[in-house]
Formats: sequence, structure tokens, C-alpha cells
Amino acid sequence: MKLIRAWVLLALIMALMPGCAWWQARVGKPEKPAMPRTAPAPAPAPPVQPPVLETKLDAMSGRLERIEQTLVAVREQGQQRQKQDVQVQQAVGGLQREVRDARLAVVGVQRQMKQNPAPPPAGAVAGTADFWAIDAPLGELPNGGGKHETRRIPALVPDQAREILVYAQIATGYVKGGPHRFRLSVRTQGDREAAFYLYAVGQPQPSWAYNSDNVWLPMPKNRELILQTEGEPFFGDWNSEVRIIGYR
Repeated sequence: MKLIRAWVLLALIMALMPGCAWWQARVGKPEKPAMPRTAPAPAPAPPVQPPVLETKLDAMSGRLERIEQTLVAVREQGQQRQKQDVQVQQAVGGLQREVRDARLAVVGVQRQMKQNPAPPPAGAVAGTADFWAIDAPLGELPNGGGKHETRRIPALVPDQAREILVYAQIATGYVKGGPHRFRLSVRTQGDREAAFYLYAVGQPQPSWAYNSDNVWLPMPKNRELILQTEGEPFFGDWNSEVRIIGYR
């Protein structure tokens, strides 16, 4: 029985094989899968036309010309500044020479003034070759108590004077106050001073006492005579005076 079934199956396979060949011939072989499409290559740019190139060339030429003009203007400005700097240096040099010449001239005039003293002002009396007598009252001496006063040297004494002759006197009668020291000075340089002193005593007495002196002092640049008094203020009869009586 099994043998019969095997033969029937074999006969069936043999019968179907021609049909399969016929079906394959009719339908055809299976198609291959389609390949993916790639993007097309970009088309080459069209050639630039000559008029467009000429326009670009003109624009670049104009820009180059403007740059050259700017460069020339900057160069001219630099040259002008250099000329101005040279002129300023020359002017400064000229001023420095003028200052030097003026300084030398001032020194020369000062030497001449020292060699040839100025003529006496109105009211001055001629003395020796280097001395001129004047009478310029400056008031009284301060009345004790450590007072500090300054008196202006009058215009009778010229600025060119080298020294002034100062006269001071004090008189005391029936007066209280005890001993006094009067200091007359001028400022010569910085805080340095040249001075001379008078001494007087105040006491109750029926008579008068006097003290006076005249001294040459340097002519101060600030034209001030400094007066100071040490001691208890006077109370009673007394008097004093200060004068400039000459210069040289």
C-alpha cells in the first residue's frame, strides 16, 4: 500500500513540473528593486558678459582713485604739521634768545646803577659821593607790651638804594613802666633781619631822660621798617620818634 502511494506522489510531481515551467515563462522573472535616484549635478554658471566686467572694473578704479586722493591729502597734512612744528621750534628758540639777551641787559643795567647811583629825589640834600640826606618821619615808637608794628619806607628812598640811615629817639619824664627795650629792624633775606636797639627806663622822677641813635640798615625789598617794644607799657610823660635821614 505504501509503495502505491509513493508512486502516485511521484507521478503527481512529474505532472506539475511542466506547469511550473510554463507559469514562470508567462509571468517572467521577478524584477530587481529600483536603485535610489541621485540629485542632478548643478549646471555650470553662465559666463559673465563683458559689460558686467567693465562696470565692476570702473567701480574698483573709482575706489582706488579715491583712496589715492585721501592718501595724498593725509601726506600733505603731515607735511604741513611738520612745517608748523619747525616754525614753533624756531619761535621758541627765538624767545629763549630774547630772554637770555634781556637777562644780560638787566644784569648790565644793575651793574651800571651800582656804579652810578641814582640822582637824589626832590627834597634830598647832597652829601658825600655815596650818601644822600633826606628827612622822612615814620611816627612814634610803640608803647611797650610786646607790640609789633611795621612802617612803610616812603618814596623819598629809591628802590636802588643799598642802605638807609635810621634815626630813633625816646624821652621819659614822670612816667611808670620800668625798663624798655626798643628794637628797630629790616628783613634782609627770608627770616633773617638786621636790627639795632634803644634802651629806656620809665620811673617817677622830676627830671627827663633821653636816649637816641642813628644806624645804617640794609634797604629791605619789601620797603618795611619793623618796630618792636619789650616791657610794661609806659604810663605818664614820655615821647619818641623814628625817621629816615639818609640813604646810599
